[in-house]
Amino acid sequence: MTLVLDGQSTRASLAKLIARVALVLLAFALAGCNGGTVDKHALKRDAEKVGSLATEGGLLANDVSRGASTEYFVRVHAHELSSAASGFAASLAKRPTSPGITPDVRRLSKLAGKVSRELEQLHLHPTDRNVAKSLKQPLMDDADAADRLAK
Repeated sequence: MTLVLDGQSTRASLAKLIARVALVLLAFALAGCNGGTVDKHALKRDAEKVGSLATEGGLLANDVSRGASTEYFVRVHAHELSSAASGFAASLAKRPTSPGITPDVRRLSKLAGKVSRELEQLHLHPTDRNVAKSLKQPLMDDADAADRLAK
């Protein structure tokens, strides 16, 4: 892959780019899965992160639906996003919660699981424009639902 910046060509390794994205996502996921009791602040933070994963997945699905991403990038990036969402789903399903927010925490867990499954479909079908097109709106709707839980 060649990037052109200010008229100068630079060689960029796609593998290095993907590794950097994966590290950022891993740090992002681990920051949200710190265990302990989920309070209102943690619920807000985790809902924002799940919303961010869904938004990024929706943008990735949009790129795939237009043929604007490479198969390898989509496969790896969608898998990393799916894994991060899956981590939130598992963590939020079992962590203890502060009184009064348990239903919202469990709702966020289910939403994170849905986001994970949608992103896994993108991972499994990284060049299928129809699959990507069918995932764009659900992922954006999931991002909106997560944003509502963050409030």
